[in-house]
Amino acid sequence: MQASAAAGDPAPATDVPPPRTRGRRGARSTAPLVAVPADGLGWSESDLEELDRTAPGLLPGRIVKCDQAGAVVLMPLGAARATYCAALLLAAAKAKAAGRIWPRPGDRVALRRWPDGPITVEGVVV
Repeated sequence: MQASAAAGDPAPATDVPPPRTRGRRGARSTAPLVAVPADGLGWSESDLEELDRTAPGLLPGRIVKCDQAGAVVLMPLGAARATYCAALLLAAAKAKAAGRIWPRPGDRVALRRWPDGPITVEGVVV
């Protein structure tokens, strides 16, 4: 480790490992987080205030891609992979064909970032 990193300065870009990939078909890479402004997520100031008032601690987000295991979401901190909360999973189990259960790309969602790292989709904001 360099002395500048020990002093609190960010590590130089040469210390960053190359993206990881897995085979040709299932290639996945780790991408750095890119800051996204909240208004770029489709949230107005009044929406953000309402979210903060009704569900303190939850973050605004917008779904980019989703499947039954989770979703790729944009947040003010950047893009991340999120799983669904227990309430969404329970609703899906109870109402298999009762209409739309899973969030769709483009939906505005409330997200919880857990202290140990994972992010969960807590609900769709209408």
